[in-house]
Amino acid sequence: MKPPPPPGPPKVADLCELIDQWAEFTGDLDKGYSFDLDNWLNDVDVRELILEALPMFSREEMGEHALKLDQADAAFRAATRDFKKCVWGKGTARKERWTPEKNWWYFRTPLSSNAQLEDELATVR
Repeated sequence: MKPPPPPGPPKVADLCELIDQWAEFTGDLDKGYSFDLDNWLNDVDVRELILEALPMFSREEMGEHALKLDQADAAFRAATRDFKKCVWGKGTARKERWTPEKNWWYFRTPLSSNAQLEDELATVR
């Protein structure tokens, strides 16, 4: 049995779909975040996937989605506050080499949150 062929080249449409997800998430964030830490981690992981895909495409290839990403990032920053550590925890940040400068979404939390998320964030080590 032959091994499966390697995956084909990435598609800019896949990156654009991730940017759409990120923009939808950040567009509502100023109204407050009502979910738990697991959901927050899933939501901010979308931005990490975008970061990983960005070197594969030029802003021209991304078209209007390049500006959409800039706007979504600005909305996220406006609706969040600095968090003293990585929301995934210090061990994961060290293992993945995430920094507040490069992977800033992992070092921010919602300005308007809920008690469950705040309690869970207090346990992040």
